[in-house]
Amino acid sequence: MRHLYLASYTLFEYVFFSTLLISLAGIKKNRNIILILSVCFILFQIGYFFVAKFKRLDSVPIGIETILLLFFSVLLFAEQFKITKTDTIYSNPWFFIAIGIVIYLSGSFFFNILANNIDIETTGKYWFFTYIFETIKNMLFAISIFIIAKKGDENSTKKSSAIPNLDMI
Repeated sequence: MRHLYLASYTLFEYVFFSTLLISLAGIKKNRNIILILSVCFILFQIGYFFVAKFKRLDSVPIGIETILLLFFSVLLFAEQFKITKTDTIYSNPWFFIAIGIVIYLSGSFFFNILANNIDIETTGKYWFFTYIFETIKNMLFAISIFIIAKKGDENSTKKSSAIPNLDMI
């Protein structure tokens, strides 16, 4: 039962993050790359669940998940930096979502990869560091939600104005 929990957690985490990155990607080619690699990863995850022996953690799928999501984040950053905008990068919610994913996955990458190769005492001694990266991710996601809510408030006040905007410039 624990193996099912670990595999499903990895799968749901991957699907959630890749769905976020697909929704943020504006170029169709990047969305297609993410979608094709996601289908390949999901098939691999299902095959790995039935074939591999689990020790403590599903390290191989977590490692592949991390590498894929970091690659997708780089694609997103490359796409967004090609677009010239007048507002700062920090005013866009995609930035905090992508940075949160990158910090969380890169910070916990080696802990997850080495979890099966280190004794339980050592793992337990240092595992709390992964909670730090997860907390940072959650805070960055919260910042992006606040930015989205703030932009929603600005849009609703502009539309609800009873005074018509007659400026032609």
